[in-house]
Amino acid sequence: MLPVHFLTIVLNGDPFIRYHLEVFRQLPFPWHWHVVEGVAEQVRDSSWCAQRGGRVPQDLHRDGRSGDGTSAYLDRIAAEEPGRVSVYRKPPGMFWQGKVEMVTAPLAAMTEDCLLWQVDADELWTAEQITRARRMFLDSPSRTAALYLCHFFVGPSLVLDRLDQYGNYRAYEWLRTWRYRPGDFWHSHVPPRLMRPQPDGSDLELGAANPFLHEETAAGGLVFQHFAYATREQVAFKEVYYGYDGAVERWEALQAAGRAVGGALPLRDFFPWVTDAATVARAEHAMVEPLARPDAEGTWGFVPPARGASTAPAVALLQNSGPAVRRRTLVPGEPQPFPTDLIRSVGLFLPDGVGAVLRASGVLRELRRALPLARITVFATPDAEAALALCPYINQRVTLPPLKGRAPDDALVTAVRQEIGQQFSGAFDLTINPHRGEDASFANRLMQDTGAPLRLGCRVGRPVRGYYADAFLTHVAPTPAGLLGALTAGEPDPATEVWTSPAGERAVAALLAESIPARWRCAVGLSASVGTGSLSELCRRLAVRGDTALILVGDEAARGAAARIAGETGSACLNAVGRLGFDGLCALLRRCDLFVGTGAPAEDIAVAARLPMVGTGPEHGDPTAEAMESAIAAWLADRAW
Repeated sequence: MLPVHFLTIVLNGDPFIRYHLEVFRQLPFPWHWHVVEGVAEQVRDSSWCAQRGGRVPQDLHRDGRSGDGTSAYLDRIAAEEPGRVSVYRKPPGMFWQGKVEMVTAPLAAMTEDCLLWQVDADELWTAEQITRARRMFLDSPSRTAALYLCHFFVGPSLVLDRLDQYGNYRAYEWLRTWRYRPGDFWHSHVPPRLMRPQPDGSDLELGAANPFLHEETAAGGLVFQHFAYATREQVAFKEVYYGYDGAVERWEALQAAGRAVGGALPLRDFFPWVTDAATVARAEHAMVEPLARPDAEGTWGFVPPARGASTAPAVALLQNSGPAVRRRTLVPGEPQPFPTDLIRSVGLFLPDGVGAVLRASGVLRELRRALPLARITVFATPDAEAALALCPYINQRVTLPPLKGRAPDDALVTAVRQEIGQQFSGAFDLTINPHRGEDASFANRLMQDTGAPLRLGCRVGRPVRGYYADAFLTHVAPTPAGLLGALTAGEPDPATEVWTSPAGERAVAALLAESIPARWRCAVGLSASVGTGSLSELCRRLAVRGDTALILVGDEAARGAAARIAGETGSACLNAVGRLGFDGLCALLRRCDLFVGTGAPAEDIAVAARLPMVGTGPEHGDPTAEAMESAIAAWLADRAW
């Protein structure tokens, strides 16, 4: 069933504490809200506040409880929802001995397996987000927790807009949901560490065991709104309790600057306790629609969210975020690590030539099946343009200059990275590099430059020239098939294919009408860079058999060798060198039975068409005509007549 138990600790939570119950009442599954109210004494896990100069003066509370109306509100809703809202308090005048004691108080009442969800009073979620998160846990029983990003408000309409800075450090923020079992216990509150005793006497930290990553939850639209510094009253409380001297005055200066300046403001210019590069932007510039807003008189109200979660704010947060803090290794047979129904735009990086595009043909097909409505953009080098023009699965092609073999700091690599960042920043929900190898063309780094929250690739295994390719991935697969498993519910089929055009098919039909009827068609790939002596001898031997039609293919530079072979073999050989475009060559090789020889792009097309490479290929070295003929004869003998 997986009910959800929400946990909130609060002191003076008005106005945001009033938001949550109406959201919870919309949830279509069992839930319970545990609210722990009161002052946490600045001892034990909360002693850091006192060390900063924080204090708990008498006017901060009323007999150890809230003094702003929160207590009366909690009493009312507990009476309205006696089976779903529980309030925990110390006797009047007593303080909680730190926040660990506060979050521990409800655990005794949580006697069932559930999701435990920490919801601070000023952290706003939608019912749709909560429902989706629960569904993710239901679909992935091995997940132990979830990490989230937030839109961190430092004013009614001001938010922080940079990741891995104040308010959104992925190294430890924001862990908010755990798969709870009775017996689990809190080790600390900041950071929140929920532990599970193990049979060997050790303790498992659920948040670190197997959590949903920030990128996975963001892809599902699970980015909450954190109104941490939205009101003057909140800031006044933090000034006293946390020891942030002058916080109110500086916060008011920030609000004035935010109204006057259109661009981003460094937060440390206003909050001296912030020392990093966090910047402040207006909510509308950060594409964030606040769920809570004050009216002209300053009274706060709650605004229903637009229907449907949007990943756009999450993508904006993830721009220029640097390498992933955590990477998930995809395990075959596990459920999909993130919801695919919200992925609307995909970038596929294939910058290693036409061969890379053809080898990824099966990936493109399965990607389109998994994401039928998504916009798919392929980044590739100029020689792959003809192949991509035939591909029925993509929406857009982007041409990149060849980068293979260059240094990571090469001027061209830097220029391409900057161009990608400028033109495609925030354009993709998901980017993919489906090839194994050393990532010599920096596809993984270029994917990160787009700011895509999800970046899938195959494990590289070792750094090359100081380039740590895996560092830029969020999800790592051992194989392209394993990578597709992250996107498809069923068993993916990464088998390659080749694409043709009607014009190419007509050209091949006319060409083959010139050849003699034969039982088998053998394509012979010729390349001026590779000797053709053995292939010439092989063609003569096969011509004598009388059951094989030889079709010569190759680049323009192989015209001379093709003419000689055609002259030696007579009517058994059809010379197609230079007579077909790329689409025609694809159509031709799709109609052949086997391939011998070499030469791009014919060899790449033959591999994608899954033609047997009989007696040739890198594993055979430079075989003799006799060896190739024997291999072909053995292959023919195994074929059904």
